[in-house]
Amino acid sequence: MKKVFLPLLLLATGCHKKCDTEPTAALAEDEIEVETLGRNPDCGVAQVVAKDQAKVEQLIGKSAYAPTYLALKLDTALWVRKNRTLYVRIRKPLNAEYVLCTMWGPGYQSFVVTSARVKP
Repeated sequence: MKKVFLPLLLLATGCHKKCDTEPTAALAEDEIEVETLGRNPDCGVAQVVAKDQAKVEQLIGKSAYAPTYLALKLDTALWVRKNRTLYVRIRKPLNAEYVLCTMWGPGYQSFVVTSARVKP
């Protein structure tokens, strides 16, 4: 039993990543406030509404369906519940990061989430 417990303890404590922004801190300059809409039925990824449209357009360009976007690489635990407000850092997706959609609905523009936290 001790042989199993020690490696698990080391693994759990050694993999802790220090947060670059305190969870209770206000919105940082490079963060964008978004509200989750749940899973996009067409693509199967997170769908969000950006609160600061100008900041998003500055980073990824204009969108026909703004302020609604697909949030790639957003942790499922953060977006599975609708109407959750998050602070995210984003970047424009690379060609290999785009997702295939069934084209049933509108083609929302996407961005890659590099970090996310729940609004305090």
